Formats: sequence, C-alpha cells, structure tokens
Amino acid sequence: MKFGILTTTGVLIAIAFASPASAENAAQVKQLLETKNCRGCDLTGSQLSGMDLSGSDLTGANLTGANLSGANLNEARLNQANLKAAKLPGASLIAAKMHGANLEGADLSRANLSLAGLVIASLKNTNLTSANLIGANLESADLAGANLRNARQSVANLSNVSLRGGSLVGIDVMGVNLRDANLTGANLTGANLGGSDLTGANLKNANMANVDLKNAALPGTLPGILR
Repeated sequence: MKFGILTTTGVLIAIAFASPASAENAAQVKQLLETKNCRGCDLTGSQLSGMDLSGSDLTGANLTGANLSGANLNEARLNQANLKAAKLPGASLIAAKMHGANLEGADLSRANLSLAGLVIASLKNTNLTSANLIGANLESADLAGANLRNARQSVANLSNVSLRGGSLVGIDVMGVNLRDANLTGANLTGANLGGSDLTGANLKNANMANVDLKNAALPGTLPGILR
C-alpha cells in the first residue's frame, strides 16, 4: 500500500516539475490520476504520456498542448474537451467518446480510435497518419486539412464530414458512408473507396488518381482518373 502511495507521489512530482504549465495545474493532474474524474479541469500542457486513463471522465477538460503519447484512454469521456495541438501519437482511444471535441492540430498518428465517437468533432489540420479509425463515427466532423495517409477505416460513418484540402492518400475506407461529405480539393490518390456511399459528396478539385470506386454509389460527376 505504501509502495503504491509513494509511486503515485513520485509520478505527480515528476509531472509537477516537467514544465511551468503542468506545475500550475498539479492539483488537477493529481485529481485525474487518483480519481479518473476531472470534468472541466485545466490540464493545459500536462505531461501524461503512457498513463492509464482508461474510463476517465474528462468532459469539457482543457488539454491544450498536453502530452498523451502512448496513453491509455480507452472508453474515456472527452466530449467537448479541448485537445488542440495535443500530442497523442500511439495513444489508445478505443470506444472513447469525443463528440464535439476540439482536436485541431493534434498529433494522432498511429493512434487507435476504433469505435470512437467523434460526431461534430473538429479535426482541422490533425495528423491521423496510420491511425486506426475502424468503426469510428465521424459524422459531421471537420477534417479540413487533416492528414489521413494510410489510416485504416471501414464500415464507418463519415456522412456530412468536411475534408477540404485534406489527404486520404492510400487510405482504405471500403464500405464507408461519405454521403454529402465535402471533399473539395482533397487528395484521394490510391484510396480504396470500393462499396462506399458518395451520394451527394462534393469532389470539386479533388485528386482522384488511381482511386478504387468499385461498387461505390457515386455523385453525378467525378473528376480525375478512376479504376
């Protein structure tokens, strides 16, 4: 028991001295680690890499610039949370609830977002390279300028999503719902959209080179070269 207390104390001390930003909110970091309940907390710039935060309630929390690389956030509640410019490479967010969350400019490369809820989330200029988005719900999410290169996505909802100027190079989104999605200027080179629903999608100025659209439901006109 004493060993556990000492370990937690050591972690908190390390976090507190990691940076001026984390020193100011050490009490709230302590609350998060001890209770996994930190609704509306200010965790700006906190050093939480590799932490087990599974099931935590971080609804409305401010995690701007926080380091959560490799953290376990499975089934965490992050609705309306601010994760702008947060570092989440390799983080596990399986079935996490992130509806309405701000993830602008965040690094989610190699993150596991399978079954995550991201309805109306802002993912502008977010790095989702090689992320696992299988089963994720991104309905009406804003992915303008986002990089989804080699991300994995299937049987998911991307209806009404905005990917203006973003990149889907090499992504496998077979069977995905892209109905009414805004893909203006998006780079879809080599993407697998077989069996996907693109009804009503806006593909103006999109790069469709070598896109696989076998059995896909298509809008009236399509630019580029298809296969």
